[in-house]
Amino acid sequence: MERGADGGVRMRWQDRVLTPLAVLSAAVLGCYLLGLGTVRQQMLLCWTLAPILDLSMSWLSRQVWRSPDGDPASRRFWRAMGAAGLIFAVGDLTQLGYVLATPDLDRFVFHPAQSLLGVAGVLLVGGVTVCHPGRAWSRGARIRMALDAAIVHTAAGVLGWSLLTRPGLDQAGATGYFSALFGCGVVLCGGLLAVKIGLSGSSPIVMPAAVPIIASTSVQALGNALLPTDSVAGVTLPALLVLGPCLLMVATPRIQLLQTRAGRGGRVRRGAGAGRRYSSLPYLGTVVCAGTLVVVLAVEGLGLSAWGALTGLLINVALVVARQMLALAENNTLLGRLDESLAEIRRRERRQEALLRHASDITAIVGTDGVLRYLNPAVERIVGGPPGEYLNRRLLDLISPADAPCVVAATAPVFATPGAKAAFEMRVRHADGGWRWLAAVAVNLVDEPGIGGVVINARDMTEERELRELLRYQAGHDELTGLANRRQFTDRVGASGTAEVAVLLVDLNGFKQINDTYGHATGDTVLRHVARQLSACSGPGDLVARLGGDEFAVLVPAGVAEADRIADRLRAALAAPAAIDGRQLTVGASIGVAAGPADRPDSLLHRADLRMYADKQRCRELSS
Repeated sequence: MERGADGGVRMRWQDRVLTPLAVLSAAVLGCYLLGLGTVRQQMLLCWTLAPILDLSMSWLSRQVWRSPDGDPASRRFWRAMGAAGLIFAVGDLTQLGYVLATPDLDRFVFHPAQSLLGVAGVLLVGGVTVCHPGRAWSRGARIRMALDAAIVHTAAGVLGWSLLTRPGLDQAGATGYFSALFGCGVVLCGGLLAVKIGLSGSSPIVMPAAVPIIASTSVQALGNALLPTDSVAGVTLPALLVLGPCLLMVATPRIQLLQTRAGRGGRVRRGAGAGRRYSSLPYLGTVVCAGTLVVVLAVEGLGLSAWGALTGLLINVALVVARQMLALAENNTLLGRLDESLAEIRRRERRQEALLRHASDITAIVGTDGVLRYLNPAVERIVGGPPGEYLNRRLLDLISPADAPCVVAATAPVFATPGAKAAFEMRVRHADGGWRWLAAVAVNLVDEPGIGGVVINARDMTEERELRELLRYQAGHDELTGLANRRQFTDRVGASGTAEVAVLLVDLNGFKQINDTYGHATGDTVLRHVARQLSACSGPGDLVARLGGDEFAVLVPAGVAEADRIADRLRAALAAPAAIDGRQLTVGASIGVAAGPADRPDSLLHRADLRMYADKQRCRELSS
C-alpha cells in the first residue's frame, strides 16, 4: 500500500493474492477466447473453478472479520460475506454435480438448487447491508437520503422487472425463473450497496473494495438476463459471465484487508459520499431507468416489460423532481444565510478597517523576504510620510544601522517558524531626518489566510526612552555639576576587580566662608568651577565624581604616579583667581591620594581620606 498526498491510500498491486488472481483471470480469459478444449471440458472447467473461487472469497472474508481494526458492524458484514461465499460454493458444487451427472449436456443449464442458493446468499448480504448502522442525520439530510435511496432503488426495480418479464423467460421454465429471481436479488443488493457506499456516508466496505462488488453485480445481472434464454449460444460468453463475478468477488475482501492494514497509520476513506450534500448516483439511476425503457422498447416493443419500465421511470422522475424541489428550498435557505454571513463579514471588515485606521500603534505585515506588504495610517503620525512611501521596501532599510543586527537576531526565529513571537526595540528614521524609538512585537502568521506574512505591531516609545535615559543618567550623576555621583563612583571602583587603581579625594578649603559671605548661589558656581577644573586636569579614562557637599573624587586606573600629576595640576589650576559672579575668588583644596587593589575599596578610600585630612591640616598650619 502507498499513502497519497491527501491522506488516502493507493493500492499497490504486487500482492500475494491479487497478483495470482490477476494471472488466473488472464489464463481463464485466454482459455475461453482461444476455444481450448471441448465444450464439455470448458463447462467442467467453469463449474470446477467457481466453487474454488467462492471458497477463496469466504476464506479471505474470514481474514477481514477476524482483523482487530474493524468495528463490530463491519465485522458482521464480512461474516455475512464469508457465509455467502460458502452458500455460493454449495450451489456451484451442486451445479458441478448436475453437469457430471448429465454427460450429454452441451449448453449452460442452471440447476434450480444453484439459483436458489445464489438468491439466498445475495439476500443474506443484502439484509446485513440494510441493517448496517448509519450516521446521525438532521431532518433535512434524512429526507434527502430517503429520496436519493428511493431513486436508486427505483432503477433497481426497473431492472428487476425487466429481468422477470424479459422475452423467452417463459420457455426457460423453472430454471429461467430461478435465474431471473437470482438476478433481481443481485440487482437489489447492488442498489443497497450503492446507497450505503455512495450516499449514506456509513459503509462497511471501503470504496476500492466496493468497486469489484458493484462490477460483479453488473456482470451477474447481465448474465442472468441472457443465460436462461436462447439469446446466447455457445459456452465462452456464459462461462465468462459466471466466472467473471467470482473472480471479482475474490478480490473484494483482499482489497478491504489491505486498506484496513494500511489505515492503521492514517485515515482510510470510508465512502465517497460521506459528508457530501450532492451525489450523482440518483441521477445515474434515472439514466438507468430511461436506458432500460429504450432497450425494452427496441427489443420487444410496447408490452408488459415496457409498461413496467415506463411506470418505474415516471416514479423515478417524480422522485427526482421532489429531490430538486427540496434542494431548491435548501439552497434558498443557504443563500439567505450566506447573505447574512457576507453582511456580517463586511461589517467586521469595516470595523477592522476603522480600528486600524484610527489605531495609535503601527501595524505592518512583512513578507518572508523582509519586504513591507502592508502599513496602517498610524505610520504617518509616528514616522511621517504616507504608508505608500514605505511599501515594497525592506524593513532593515528603514531602521538604524546600529539596531539592525539586534533586530535580525530577534526576528530570525520568527521568520523561520510559523506562530513564533518576539519583542524588540528599534530606531526608525523620521521624515524630518531624526530617529524615533519603536517598541515592536512580531508574530509569524504566514499560515493565516489573508495575511501570509509576519505581523509587526509597534508603538512610539521615543519619549519613554528619553525619560528612561534621563532617569538612568540622574541615578548615576550629580545634578549640580554633571559629574558622576557617589553611587556611580563606588560601582566603578567595584567593577575594576583586582586591578591596581589610584583614588584622589578632594576637599575644598574655605568653601563654608564663601557660602556664608556670598550666598549659596555663589557657592554653587564655585562647585561647578571646581568640577570643570577637575575634569580638565583628569585624563579621558579617569572618572571624576562629586561625593557630596564640597567633596570630590577621581578614580585613576593608570596608577598613583598619574594620580599625583592630576593632584599637582589641580592645585595649580585652583591657585589662580577665578572670576565668579563678578568677583575674583581663589579656592584652595586638600587632596589625598591612595593606591591599591580595587577589590578592597573601603581600605582604599579610608587611606585616601586620611591623607586628604593630613593635607588639610598642613594647609591650616601654613596659613596660620
